Amino acid sequence: MEELVRLAAKPIAYIGCTVIFLGLLHLGMNLRDGCRAGGGELRKAIAMIAAGAAVTGFAAIYGFAGF
Repeated sequence: MEELVRLAAKPIAYIGCTVIFLGLLHLGMNLRDGCRAGGGELRKAIAMIAAGAAVTGFAAIYGFAGF
């Protein structure tokens, strides 16, 4: 089971980094528009960034060292 987790660490980290990137794009688009949509959209962007960081962190715990 541990070997399977180590094999899956790289794709999981890739997904986490993708979610971080999409969260940063979402945050940038909201800040560019002047935050007219309210705090809900900013909250979604920050949640995406935090979720991606958590997924990447768990992949690092299970042996992911870098691309």
